[in-house]
Amino acid sequence: MHESDGARPGSSPLSRRSFLRETAGGTASITLASLLPAGCAADYPEADSDGVTLSALTPKEYAVARAAAEALLVDMPVEPASVARAIDAELAVAGDPMRADMKTVLGLIQHLTFLGGRAGRFTSLDPEARRTYLAGWSTSRFKLRRGAFQALKGFIHYFAYIQDGTRTLTGFLGPWPERVSVPAYPVDFGEVG
Repeated sequence: MHESDGARPGSSPLSRRSFLRETAGGTASITLASLLPAGCAADYPEADSDGVTLSALTPKEYAVARAAAEALLVDMPVEPASVARAIDAELAVAGDPMRADMKTVLGLIQHLTFLGGRAGRFTSLDPEARRTYLAGWSTSRFKLRRGAFQALKGFIHYFAYIQDGTRTLTGFLGPWPERVSVPAYPVDFGEVG
């Protein structure tokens, strides 16, 4: 394609072969994620040990979110369990399609460790191995893997940085009602009729 054909300067044209490869790979991965078993709660005790009653995630999905938070929030004054708990609560409110998409991402992260040369599931890896594995997703040549990583990282960082414990890192002083005292006073609207 030339610039006169409508292609943006500096962009590579999407050939039929690359389109088929990208969509077929993405479709195959999503299909694979939908076929994966949910797993027994006994195999994933993190939610129970954290005292969390799950609203949107399965115990396995919660464990994956928590393990990812452990890997991505190194030296952060935030508990990974609180981030996983917030993700579960937000997905319960947001509903589908966001909930279904994040559940797919968590399933892919948990079960596609062989793509990163790992033998065990994501949750069975130590935090350093998880970081390395996730770094592979962040730089993958496949858009689906990069996108899945960005979604997971975005959720984890958002729910970490909105917590009060990160204010010393961000310099956020807190919402104005915490900093400014506004006295309440009665308002007379007159007769309502």
